[in-house]
Amino acid sequence: MMLGEINLAQWRCVAELVDNSVDGFLRAVREGHPITSPKVHVTLPTSDQPQATVVVKDNGPGMDPAMLEKAVRAGWTANDPINYLGMFGMGFNIATARLGTVTRVWTSTRDAAERSGLVIDFDQLVRQRHFRTPRLAEAKRDRHEHGTEVAIERLKPEQRQWFAKAANRSKVGKELSKAYTSMLGTGGYPISFQLYIGPERVDPLRHCIWGSEGSPPRIVPTTRWGPVNPYQQINVQLPERRFCTNCWQWLPPNEGICPACGEARNVVPRERRVYGWLGIQRYQSETEYGIDFVRHGRKIEMGNKELFYWSPEGEAQEEEYPIDDPRHKGRIVGEIHLDHCRVAYTKDRFDRNDPAWEEMVKLVRGPGPLRPERAQEVGSPENRSPLYILYQLFRRPMPKPRTAPNYQKLLVVPNNDLAEQMARRFYAGDPAYQTDEKWYQLAADEDRRLVLAETTPGGGAAQPEGLSGLGEESGSGGQAGTTVGSVGVVTIPRTPNPTLTREYREETTGLHWNVRAFEVAAADPVLSDGQPWASRVLPDGSVDFYLNPGHEIFRSVTLTPLDALITELAVLAMDFQRGSDNPVPHALVLSNLREKYAVGTRLDPIELQGESALTLTAIARAVARGFDGETSRRLFEGLSAAEQEATQQRMATRRTPNPREAISTGRFLEFAPRRTMLRLFESNPELFFDGNVWDVEYGTLDYGSPASTEEARAQLIRYYASLLTDAIWLAEEDPTDLARTSRPRLLRAAVALELLGQNVVRPEGET
Repeated sequence: MMLGEINLAQWRCVAELVDNSVDGFLRAVREGHPITSPKVHVTLPTSDQPQATVVVKDNGPGMDPAMLEKAVRAGWTANDPINYLGMFGMGFNIATARLGTVTRVWTSTRDAAERSGLVIDFDQLVRQRHFRTPRLAEAKRDRHEHGTEVAIERLKPEQRQWFAKAANRSKVGKELSKAYTSMLGTGGYPISFQLYIGPERVDPLRHCIWGSEGSPPRIVPTTRWGPVNPYQQINVQLPERRFCTNCWQWLPPNEGICPACGEARNVVPRERRVYGWLGIQRYQSETEYGIDFVRHGRKIEMGNKELFYWSPEGEAQEEEYPIDDPRHKGRIVGEIHLDHCRVAYTKDRFDRNDPAWEEMVKLVRGPGPLRPERAQEVGSPENRSPLYILYQLFRRPMPKPRTAPNYQKLLVVPNNDLAEQMARRFYAGDPAYQTDEKWYQLAADEDRRLVLAETTPGGGAAQPEGLSGLGEESGSGGQAGTTVGSVGVVTIPRTPNPTLTREYREETTGLHWNVRAFEVAAADPVLSDGQPWASRVLPDGSVDFYLNPGHEIFRSVTLTPLDALITELAVLAMDFQRGSDNPVPHALVLSNLREKYAVGTRLDPIELQGESALTLTAIARAVARGFDGETSRRLFEGLSAAEQEATQQRMATRRTPNPREAISTGRFLEFAPRRTMLRLFESNPELFFDGNVWDVEYGTLDYGSPASTEEARAQLIRYYASLLTDAIWLAEEDPTDLARTSRPRLLRAAVALELLGQNVVRPEGET
C-alpha cells in the first residue's frame, strides 16, 4: 500500500501497464511467435462513481498461472534490464496501488483451455494478515483468445474525481500519444502496436518540423559547414562494454568480474548506440520545444531543455538558448534514443550518474559552450556537433537584418501566431498541413514583400499592364479570373497571399471566417473605382479577400494589408449583426481583431528593449572582430576611469574567466557602458564602416573635392550616430517609463533598430 504513496502522474500509471503489454509483444517476437496486429485497449472512467474502473487489456502472448503469480509480486521481473521496457518489477504495483485498492488480473496463453486470474484487495490482505490470494479460473469465451487484462477497481476518491473531467482524460491520451510515438506508427521501433482509449485510436504525436516527411529538403548553404539540413540525423555506434545484468552496473574496461557482486556469470557485452534526430520546429513557443529522450521506443523525458545549458566546472549553469528572443521562445526539438542508459524506477528520468548520459551529451551538443564567443573565452575545441550547427544557424527568432531572402534561409515565419495556429492543424491530422509547404510559403511571401518594398516606389507591387474590361470570376475564388473582350480571353493573375490566409475569430460576436487572400492588379474587375481591396462572402460562409498591394494607401506606415483585412472583417461583423437588439460596437470588434491578429505590428516595449540589447551586443562583437591586440588595448586605455571601472565590474558580474583576454580581443565592448559604444563610433568611424560592421562605403568615398567628401562622411556619421542613440535609449530606459512612452517615440526607436540591422556584415558561416 505504501507504493501507492509514490507520486506518479495518472498517465504514467496507465503507461506502466501499457509497458507490460509492449514487453509481452516484444517477448513473442523474440521467441519466434509474433502477435498479429498487436493492440492495447485502455478504458478510463467518465464519471465519479464508486464502480469506476481503469482497464488495460492487450492481445499479447499472455501468462501461465506460475508466471502470473510471480508477475504481481513487488520487486520481481521476468525481463532482462537491457531489451525491455519493464525493469524493476515495481511499475505494476506502484501504478495499481496509486490509482485504487483492488486490482483484478485475467490472462491466458494461446494454447490454454481457460483464463487464469487473481484479485489483489488491500483491505482483504490486511484483514487476513497474509499475502495469499486464491487462483481464479474461468473458461475462455473464444478458444483462440490470448492476452492479459488488468482492471483497477475501487479507485481512490481523488482519482475518480480526476478521471471524471474530460480535459484530464484527454491529457492522458495526449501524453500516451507522445510517449509511444515511436511505436504507434507503421514501421515503429522496437515494435509497432495499436493503442486505443475507449473506441478512439491513439495516433502518434509527431513533431511539426521543417523538412518533415513529404516536404522537400530545406537545405541552407553556408560557407563554414557547407549545405546544412535543419533535420540532423544522429546515429553513432559506440564500442561494446561489459554490463552486469544482476547489479545493473557497467564494468570498467578490461574487467570481466562485476566489482559489486563479485560474479562473472551475469556479465554480458552490451551494445551502445546513440541515435535519433534534431530539428527546427515550424513555430516558436515558450514551452513547446526541447529534446525528447527515449528508451526502447518509450519516451522517458519530453521537451527536456537541459542540453541548452552549459555548466562550467564549479560554476552555475549558463543558459544558451533561447537567449536571443526577448519572449524566451524556442524551436529546436529532437528525439534522442538512449537504450543503454539507466533510468529512475518511476521511468520519468534518465540517470545523470550513468556514464552513458555524459557520453550522449558530448555527442549531441559537443564540448564546451554553444555560444561561439563564450567557447573562444574558455578555449573550447572545435565543435561540429549537430546541436552546435543548428544553434549557429537557427538560434535567432527573426532574421537580422530583415531583408530577403533571410526568412527562407532561416526558416522563419514572420507571423508566429499564424504559424502556431497552422501547427494546431498539423497536430489535428489535417492532410493539407502535414508538409511544411504552407509555412514555407509564408516565409517566401515575406521575402517577396521585402524585395518589392526595396524595388518599387512606395513599397507596392508593380502592376501588370494591358488588363481592362469586365470579367467573370471563377466561382471557387481561384487564382485567376478571366476577362472576355474583342481580342479573346485574357488571364488575370491573382497571387495567393499565404500570410493573410487563415481562420479569424472574434470572440464577442462569436463569429469566425475562413479567409483566402489574393493579391491582384489594380485593373482586376473584382476591384472597382480604384478601390484598394474588396471581399466576397461565399455560400459556405468563407471569405475571399482581394488586395491591390500597389495602391497608394499602403504607402502609409499606419495601414498595412493586415489592417485592411481586419477592417473588412469588422464591417462584415456589423453586417451580420444588422437588426440585432444588442450589436457589439464596430470599434470593439475592430480592436479585438487587432489585439488578436496584429501582434506583429504591435509596438511592444519589452520586445523592443530586448531587441535593442541584442542589436548593440551584435555590433560590439562585429567591430571587435576587426581589432588586433594593440588596437584593442589602446581603445580600452582610452576609456575614462569610470568607463573602465564599469566595464570591469560587469565582466566580473558575468563571470568572464579571462578579463585580460577580453581587453586584448575587443570583447570588453560587450560589457562597456552603452554610451561608450556611441563615443567610440563618433571618434573612430573607420572601425565600423567599409565591411567591418556595416557594408557601407566610408574610407573610399570621393566626391571630387576634400570639402564635399568630408561633408558626405560627416552626414554618414550623424545618420548612424542618431540610430545608435535611439537604440541605446531603448536599451537603457526603465521598463516602467518605457511602458508610458508615446507611440511616435517607440516607432522611431523601432525603425532605428531596423535600419541598424541593414547592411550588417555577417561572420563566415552565419546566415
